[in-house]
Amino acid sequence: MGMFDLGTTAGLKDAGKVLSAGIHNATFKSLAFDHFTSQAGKEYDTLLLTLDVDGYGEWTHRFFNPAVRDGVEDPTSAQRTSSQYGENPSRIEHFMVSVRQIIDALDPEIGNKIDNDNIVINGKKVSTQGLNFTQLAKLLSILSEPYANTKVEIKLVPQNTGFNDFPGFPARINRAGMLGIASRFIGHDLTISQSEQRKIDAAKNTKPTNMSQSTATLDGLADTLGVSENDDLPF
Repeated sequence: MGMFDLGTTAGLKDAGKVLSAGIHNATFKSLAFDHFTSQAGKEYDTLLLTLDVDGYGEWTHRFFNPAVRDGVEDPTSAQRTSSQYGENPSRIEHFMVSVRQIIDALDPEIGNKIDNDNIVINGKKVSTQGLNFTQLAKLLSILSEPYANTKVEIKLVPQNTGFNDFPGFPARINRAGMLGIASRFIGHDLTISQSEQRKIDAAKNTKPTNMSQSTATLDGLADTLGVSENDDLPF
């Protein structure tokens, strides 16, 4: 039987602020490949962006490998989909647009070199095409490393998880079928779209549950806590 000790919380401190939705000033720290193991024991290859946000501190965002789903290569990851509004970018295209936003925020000249296939590292020309996720992440780490401590802006919007994060769909296909940016979440002189502002306003106006008017019963609370009628509740 599990035992509990309130002494466990001795010296307990606030775990930190919640980073609010909106536009924040930040300092770029790193962009690196990171093999991540979830609490459920699942393993993922990710691209980890680390920033220092003014008034908050270190903040990270993981970009998961869009070409993998449930641990296996997903052949649909590069396929665009269609909707009543037109063609939608593939998961890989959304990821690559996110990567390009980060690169452009640090130094647009890196993007120009990528466009012209003119990336040189240690005096050797490096191809930017046909890379797997690990190779891409490590290349991005090398390219971005000299830009540590670069000042940027980031944009966060409310998510279904209850947290604030980058907009989930940063890419868009225009009427000509060309890939473009739907929402810029890192860079300079960022703006918030009307739809993003509506999400922010809706989150701000959300009211907490009034427990005095709640229909929850002790039986319901017991179910939530995982106890039965034969257990002694300490309150």
